[in-house]
Amino acid sequence: MRNRYVMTKADRILIICVMMLSLAMIVLIVLFPSNASSAVVKVKNKEVLRINLAEDGQYEVDGTLGAVHIEVQDGAVRVDQENSPHHYCSKQGFVDSPNTPIVCLPNETVITIEGDQDGEDVQIQ
Repeated sequence: MRNRYVMTKADRILIICVMMLSLAMIVLIVLFPSNASSAVVKVKNKEVLRINLAEDGQYEVDGTLGAVHIEVQDGAVRVDQENSPHHYCSKQGFVDSPNTPIVCLPNETVITIEGDQDGEDVQIQ
């Protein structure tokens, strides 16, 4: 005996509503990008550096396997050079979105992008 599912009118309405909500979310993300203003560098889950993305520059932190060289250019950040077997975080390139962290797992180094919150001043440490 075969059970066939028949799509009802309520099913169609639900699918259309989910599709419209998804489209609205995509439009909001594209039209209102985040105001990323700083990159937070953590080594072994401890913040060691906070970088202002408005200022281009080069920085260095000590990861587990050695120095991790970080570059900021045009509001984006990247790992320029690091000691790891496959150099995945160097290959990732520049990142300017809070949704995309840079993770150097062998060095236990993570770089995330944050925006200004509650009027805090972003400072280079």
